[in-house]
Amino acid sequence: VSCDLVNSVTGNEDEAVKLYPVLVDGDWGYINQKGEMILEPDYQNARPFHEGLAAIRESWGWKYIDSKGEVKIEGNFSDINNFSGGKAAVRFDGRWGYINKSGNFAINPMFRTASAFSDGRAFVRSIDYSNYYYINENGDKIESVGLPDDIDYIEENQFRNGRAMVSDDDLFGYIDKSGNTIVDLKYAEARPFSNQLAAVKISDRWGFIGDNGEVSISPAFISVGDFGDGLAPARANSNAFGYINKSGEFVISEQFQQAGTFSEERAPVMLNNKWTFIDKSGNQITSAKFDEV
Repeated sequence: VSCDLVNSVTGNEDEAVKLYPVLVDGDWGYINQKGEMILEPDYQNARPFHEGLAAIRESWGWKYIDSKGEVKIEGNFSDINNFSGGKAAVRFDGRWGYINKSGNFAINPMFRTASAFSDGRAFVRSIDYSNYYYINENGDKIESVGLPDDIDYIEENQFRNGRAMVSDDDLFGYIDKSGNTIVDLKYAEARPFSNQLAAVKISDRWGFIGDNGEVSISPAFISVGDFGDGLAPARANSNAFGYINKSGEFVISEQFQQAGTFSEERAPVMLNNKWTFIDKSGNQITSAKFDEV
């Protein structure tokens, strides 16, 4: 189940598209912030809106729709990613490339794998499996980003807040865009940065560090998610999730079976084995009735 809701902006990037994908009786549709069904559940699969467009799957492949449900990019791709920085990674004829919002290839399909653009770069793998590397928005290889000698693998392939998560010998740390180690590899488990904080596991509890590795929220949690809109899902000493603020205080009590990241002041939560959405006060926008979000 994917719980990270990331809403998009429209073509002029001024107004968020506040629609959320939900699964109802085996098909996907989209609801608004009030829980009203805006796009009927007619899709085999559906992803959140990003930059005014959402990826949906019908029987003959993936394509992109706008907030009215109108198909904007036909494509019929075999696999697809969300738009980021005006480009989206798509799989065509067994190779990944990047299209623009007109549906034309901005970077030709030449990669075995390809991530979304983040902080002006994307992480790709060569078609012959021989190499991983970063490219810029023109598709050129970024030569200046290398890994320190003691690091084997870029674990989190997208830079967030100028940091990427890396690992070696099952320990995690973070590098900057020049490949410099910013946070030493010392954590058994970790998550990427979000809202200037990253979750790390210290001993058997999760806490959060800031950009330079300082502990911002003491390790007091059994499980956590990423920060969004200043709140993060967390579970301390119960079997249920609530939400903490950047001081590590619960502002929404532990009451949910599962909980996702806030975006546009909404977050997905599970109650009684069904999903709904809450606002930042913890109020449900509709009854818990969705199979997946």
